[in-house]
Amino acid sequence: MVKHHLATVTGFAAGLAAIVLVPTAAAGGPKPASPADAQALLSAPAVVASGSSSRAVSAQEALAAASRPGAVVSVAPGLTTAQAVGLAPTVSTSASSSTAQRTIQRRAAYTACSANAQWYEWGTWPYQQRITDTTYWCAVYGDHITYTSSTTNGSGTLCSTSWTSAQIISGGIGFSWFVNRASAGFSCPTAIPWVSLHPSHSEDTSRNAWGSTALVGAG
Repeated sequence: MVKHHLATVTGFAAGLAAIVLVPTAAAGGPKPASPADAQALLSAPAVVASGSSSRAVSAQEALAAASRPGAVVSVAPGLTTAQAVGLAPTVSTSASSSTAQRTIQRRAAYTACSANAQWYEWGTWPYQQRITDTTYWCAVYGDHITYTSSTTNGSGTLCSTSWTSAQIISGGIGFSWFVNRASAGFSCPTAIPWVSLHPSHSEDTSRNAWGSTALVGAG
C-alpha cells in the first residue's frame, strides 16, 4: 500500500511538472536580436504611429492629477491650485466688489477642464518605443490657460524606459494655448548581453482654451 501510494504521488508530481513546464516554455517571449537587426527594428516606421484620446473632466479630477507621480504642474500666478481649476472663487463675492472684480468673477465661473492622452510610437515589435503624454488642463473657456498637469510615460516590449520629462515649450499659463513636449529615453537589449541600444524621443502636443488638442511634432 505504501509503495502504491508513493507511486501515485510521484506520477501526480510528474504530471503536474509537465503541465507547468510546457506553458512556461511556450511563454518565453521575444528574444533580443543582433545589434544590427535591433537597430533596424528600432528605426523602422511604426505600424500605427500615433493616437489620441480626449475628454472633458471635472475640476476635482483635474486637481487630483497634480498629485500623480511625476506630474509637472503649472498654476496661474496669484491663484491657488483649487482656484486655477475652478473649485474656489478668485475674488470676493460681496456686494461691494468693484465692477472689474465682478467681471473677473463671472469669467472665472466659466473655467473648464479637459484631459488628453497623446501617444507616439517609433520602431516595430519587439523593439517599439512609445511615449504617452497625459495632460490635464483648465482654462477660462476660450480665453486663457489657468492650470496644466502633465505626466510622461514610456513603454515597449523589449525596450525599458530610462527617463522621462515634460515641459511647456510654447504658450502656457495666461495664453490661449500651450505646447507640451514629452520626452523619454529607452534602454533596448540585444543578443549580445553587454550591448544595449539607447534611443531617445519626444513628441509635441498643442492644447488650447477651448479644450482642443493636436499633435504638432515628434522626433
